Amino acid sequence: MTTPGLYAQILGSAFDELSPILKRIHDGRTPKLYSGRCEVARGQGWMVRLISHLARLPEPHSDVEVTIAIDGATSGEVWTRHFGGREMRSSLRNAAGMLQERLGPITFKFALSADTHRIDWRLREALLFGLLPLPRAWFKTCEARESIVEGRYHFDVRAELLGMGALVHYRGWLVEHEG
Repeated sequence: MTTPGLYAQILGSAFDELSPILKRIHDGRTPKLYSGRCEVARGQGWMVRLISHLARLPEPHSDVEVTIAIDGATSGEVWTRHFGGREMRSSLRNAAGMLQERLGPITFKFALSADTHRIDWRLREALLFGLLPLPRAWFKTCEARESIVEGRYHFDVRAELLGMGALVHYRGWLVEHEG
């Protein structure tokens, strides 16, 4: 019997209702490569720059090439994103029915909800170095939406810190590389 992929484990029967494009990108049992374009905005200030550097968040761009390599791992998936020349790697796994994403020293736990053409991520917990809880109130916004628009995968990721403004907001589209 084949073990279901990470998103199938977390979304359960909602995974079966996803569009074929969303199912494909989130079936991490086989390696995949996607490319597209995106827009990246970031706030100002030294704290925003420091956090962005630690998490290897993308630099601001009005239109930048983005590639994403998705590789299954024994405990989840590894997503390696390149925004222009800057790499952002995260490890994803199932944490008691939530999607856990580790970016540098920060680990986020998201509740996922889905319908046929969309997956929404909502922050439930953030940890520094996997141990120290960060107050959720510090995150004015920390969410993502994946959707299908005119037959193409789109993403919209936003994180805003209370009192500091936008940490990062990136949005764009991707298509899969065949072979």
